[in-house]
Amino acid sequence: MWLTIYYIFSYIVFGYTMLILLSYLFLVVQSYRAQRHLKIDMPDDSSIKYALQGSPLTPGVSIIAPAFNEEVTIIDNVHSLMQIDYPNYEIVIVNDASTDRTMELLIENFNLVEIPYDVAMKVPSKPIKRVLKSTDERYSKLVVVDKEHGGRKSDGSNAGINVCSHKYFVCTDVDCIVEPMALYRMMWLVVTSPVPMIGVSATMLMSNGCTVEDGRVAEAAVSLRPIPLFQQLEYMRSFLIGKLGWSTINALPNISGGFGLFDTDVVVKSGGYDQTSMAEDVDMLLRMVTYMKNSGQDFRVAQVPKVCCWTEGPSDLKPLYRQRTRWARGLFEIVSHHRKLFFNPHYGPIGAYTLPYIFMFEFIAPVIEANGFLFMVWLFFAGGISWDTAWIIFLMIYTFAIFMAVCVLYFDYSAQAVNWHGTKRNYLRLALGALVEPFVYHPIITYCSVIGYSQFLFNTGSVWKPIARRGVKKKQQTEKPAENGKTTN
Repeated sequence: MWLTIYYIFSYIVFGYTMLILLSYLFLVVQSYRAQRHLKIDMPDDSSIKYALQGSPLTPGVSIIAPAFNEEVTIIDNVHSLMQIDYPNYEIVIVNDASTDRTMELLIENFNLVEIPYDVAMKVPSKPIKRVLKSTDERYSKLVVVDKEHGGRKSDGSNAGINVCSHKYFVCTDVDCIVEPMALYRMMWLVVTSPVPMIGVSATMLMSNGCTVEDGRVAEAAVSLRPIPLFQQLEYMRSFLIGKLGWSTINALPNISGGFGLFDTDVVVKSGGYDQTSMAEDVDMLLRMVTYMKNSGQDFRVAQVPKVCCWTEGPSDLKPLYRQRTRWARGLFEIVSHHRKLFFNPHYGPIGAYTLPYIFMFEFIAPVIEANGFLFMVWLFFAGGISWDTAWIIFLMIYTFAIFMAVCVLYFDYSAQAVNWHGTKRNYLRLALGALVEPFVYHPIITYCSVIGYSQFLFNTGSVWKPIARRGVKKKQQTEKPAENGKTTN
């Protein structure tokens, strides 16, 4: 009896695993094709800059960065945003009623004064108390919005949308480190697209372990701490294989809230960010796709393979647990609220392919893995495991995981995504991390996903808590934990 049960279970797991591996292989192939096409179609940074900098038709961009209790890093971060190289942009810092000295420091350091304003509430947000600009010409690009507390980044983002003045906006976190050429790389895809580009996703990598000088990453490195190391691999797979692969068939499922470019008008007509959502970035893009498809308009959403932004992720288990349970709640929320899009070809490749993939291989997978583990424990004690079959399945999955790691490291090198290519020890760290990730990191993420699903079902643990961060290393300084710091990943 046990043997029969085990064989049935094995065939189910084997079939499901093969479907996952085939879907991953499809994304690898598509990503490789995208890399080749971009090498031909996308010029180098200097050529892009030359073409866009001298054109009066280059679209303007508003950079929206909500901030809450960021007194430790707010000044450095604003200076970093001001170093972005682009001819026409503004920086909109949205102070979400910080209880520390964030607003005071902004006023003191950038000579801010309140200006008359008449804000059209294009999308819902908490009331804006005042708008400030600098009396110093050096900071003419800076706009600071002081608003009532909304409690979530989405509310601050909506307030920024209500104030921004350009056709496109980038939503980012105030503690992200933006590459100077980021806007050029993203906007090139917009201006060269034969159809309206409603969003561009930028590749993001972990700043943990990097050295920062004058608001820029002076030395890219992989953290020695295991959790950031695993996350670096995870981010690289997500952006350089997953998102880049889906973008080739115009089926990109989301644009990261850490750094993504959007068409302001389409966002406004789609209702802005959902202030109650735990996955506001995915929700926003899906509502934009719904609006464009229902109104019969053609569009594209693209992915930039080169790194545009660096973000600090959790370094310890507790903040990682908070982050990933929240992400799992958000995924369940997306499946629940946007179920009409799933398996629906009316909404294009996203509805026909991407969302079914997410449902089958991202949403269901943690449940199958968790139950499969419990079932294996039961069979182990019941003496019902066929070890020959079990080892074959295990080795197949593990070999494919290593294959994926090799592919993503190659894609990173091929795309010249970061400036660590000459440092072999960084790639060695990533390779070693890939060998143990399936045994250490993946089970943690699976556990967090299951807990996040249960929190959604029983409506618990919905408080959005900040994640304490350790801070990045600065040139010729030792790394110190940041007090009262947080990240919004």
